[in-house]
Amino acid sequence: MTEEAQSADFGPWNPGLNSTIPQRFLPLSTLYQPENTFTHLADAQELSDFTGLAEKDLVRFRPERLLVHETLIRVMANLSVPDGSHYGDLGINFRSITDTILAKHAAPKLPQIVQAFDEMRARAEALIIRALDETVFRSPTPPSDQPEETPSFLQRLFFGAKASKPKPPAPAPDPLTAALTQWTAERNKQTNPEAQAALNALIKTATAIAAKRGHLMGGKELITQVALTFMCNGYGSELVGQMLEPIFNTAVEAEGFTPLPLQPKPVIMNVKGASAAGKSTLRPLQQKLAARIGVNWQDFALISPDIWRKYLLDYDTLGEASKYAGMLTGHELEIIDKKLDRYMAAKAADGQIPHLLIDRFRFDSFASPGGEAGGRLLTRFGDLVYMFFMITPPEATVERAWGRGLEYGRYKAVDDLLDHNVEAYSGMPDLFFTWALNTKKKVHYEFLDNSVPKGTRPRTVAFGWNGEMTVFDIKCLLDVDRFAKINLGAATPAEVYQVSASMAPEDNTGFLKACGQRLACLNLADPETGRIYAELNNGKLRWADQAVLDQQCKNAEIRAGIRALIPDLAECASEGAERGSLLDQNSSHTLGQWSKAG
Repeated sequence: MTEEAQSADFGPWNPGLNSTIPQRFLPLSTLYQPENTFTHLADAQELSDFTGLAEKDLVRFRPERLLVHETLIRVMANLSVPDGSHYGDLGINFRSITDTILAKHAAPKLPQIVQAFDEMRARAEALIIRALDETVFRSPTPPSDQPEETPSFLQRLFFGAKASKPKPPAPAPDPLTAALTQWTAERNKQTNPEAQAALNALIKTATAIAAKRGHLMGGKELITQVALTFMCNGYGSELVGQMLEPIFNTAVEAEGFTPLPLQPKPVIMNVKGASAAGKSTLRPLQQKLAARIGVNWQDFALISPDIWRKYLLDYDTLGEASKYAGMLTGHELEIIDKKLDRYMAAKAADGQIPHLLIDRFRFDSFASPGGEAGGRLLTRFGDLVYMFFMITPPEATVERAWGRGLEYGRYKAVDDLLDHNVEAYSGMPDLFFTWALNTKKKVHYEFLDNSVPKGTRPRTVAFGWNGEMTVFDIKCLLDVDRFAKINLGAATPAEVYQVSASMAPEDNTGFLKACGQRLACLNLADPETGRIYAELNNGKLRWADQAVLDQQCKNAEIRAGIRALIPDLAECASEGAERGSLLDQNSSHTLGQWSKAG
């Protein structure tokens, strides 16, 4: 812990960093350190301004760094890494395994890898230059002499015998359109993946420049080098990965590392929540759940890319920039994370997926997926899926993030944390329904209230299987709507909810009401007794214990939620209390505690 971090001037709501990296610290980003990439910061900024592409996409990684990427991916996807009893143990063990594979086994083969990479780059460069020379940089064809047109009989009759002017030539097609058509046709004919990738890189580059500039601008060298960056970072990384594969397998056997067994019916446990919501604190509870369902905890691949950060960057070398360590690795981590997704998709296509435990906040994690349900998440590869949704007050995530920064050196700016909360809670309903309404997989879901004191087991808010759900805590489900409306500019806990949007319970029932309408069965239950007191089927009240409803409605939050679910509450027919089933926590698949007493 640095003296700066301990200063009385700093704290959770004044952590000493902003949501953007100061210009003077940008060269410390892992993207711009010369041992990692060929690209200088100023060059990336200039290219970004010209092409409209993001700076991070214009940085070309060295093959040595791509080897690190491919190793990190394979350790995470293929090996059992002991997670220990403390938060930091997993990262320490992961980095030790990665270091051993790279230093002892991959390093001796590095010259061959670099040579193969350079030869690939040279072939791609020649192909791209040839494609440009044959199209947009082709020398113009001189105009041919067009003979004058002989006048017709009527033309001679009315206008004399003078020959008419030649017809104007047909307008030439747009050079870029013609080039893109030719490159696309050539790519589609290719059977060589390397040539296909090079042409894809050229098409992507030309399209981006034209979108920014209105037409294809820039010299042949500039276009070629940008396309080569895409080629090297994409196909080049895959090439390095292919060469690493036998080295990795040999290292695993030689070092006695434990490969993860492949599963014909993978179990996926996925925790979703805002940054610093306490997702990793569920791990011991997930381990107990694995034992209850008869799955070996050591057979899970832990997908938690945050543990890569300290391998990508030595935090101790940053000096006054130390609080920006997480941000200085952010773009590279995002790049590797997407490679991990592609690697896992390829493994799944070959039926080579282990059980997965997923713990990550990523900016597309809560986006509504397209195509197949959950199409962008690794969860789609599971046969049995567990989805856990963390409901943690935004102000608590700010406090948690500060404590984590003091202990592990990874800080976050307050506005970033609050923005992550808005993104998480805004996207949570769509993500929930994507899986709750899935009919092709067996899906269990649980919402957990993590507003409990540190070290205390979170409380179960609601849980269920495929299209049905039991709700214990109506107020906490209202918070899903509330927490999506918070003040991003808050500088104190009190300011978090100072917004123009209403925080009143009756104005935050959207998600709860949608659950009642969209789920085949929604039960309301008392967490203290485990007894169900009302049941709705597709939004229609099937039965209710009026006496319990009346008692529950004494609480304003619960009353607002129940009225949203049952608008004609006053006319609700009284039913016998014996009708409600008694739930048993011991036979459930929930992680949280049910009663407030614990």
